[in-house]
Amino acid sequence: MKKIFALMVMVMCFIQFSQAGDTVTRDVNKLPVAAREMISKHFPQAKVSYIKIEKDLFLSTSYDVKMSDGIELEFNSKGEWLEIDCKDKAVPAVFIPQTISKYMQSNYNGHKIVKIERNRKGYELSLENGLEVDFDQFGGFLKLSD
Repeated sequence: MKKIFALMVMVMCFIQFSQAGDTVTRDVNKLPVAAREMISKHFPQAKVSYIKIEKDLFLSTSYDVKMSDGIELEFNSKGEWLEIDCKDKAVPAVFIPQTISKYMQSNYNGHKIVKIERNRKGYELSLENGLEVDFDQFGGFLKLSD
């Protein structure tokens, strides 16, 4: 009985590993609709260089998009943005929650936000000078790091 159970576990693991993998494409239609709409609305000046579609072991999918102007975007399977990396340009203000924007203006006015990441715990902003500022999901300041 133990051998059968062990064999079943190995087969299940093999199936999970075989389904996981990455695909690289230039076909924008492979992105979820919400991601396509966000790109066309907020980054119309650049074209998509490539899209890396990552499927992990538990069948969740993420999309890493590289734009022709160097901007990198990451989306979840629903097309919600997880990360916006504008390199040396400022992240569009529409992606920064109002409470965070107010805090940044009063404490770091004059410094560009070049990258923003969000997850269920909150937001992490990277400034042009290399500082990283973390906020909770409600926009409350957590910490500053370099």
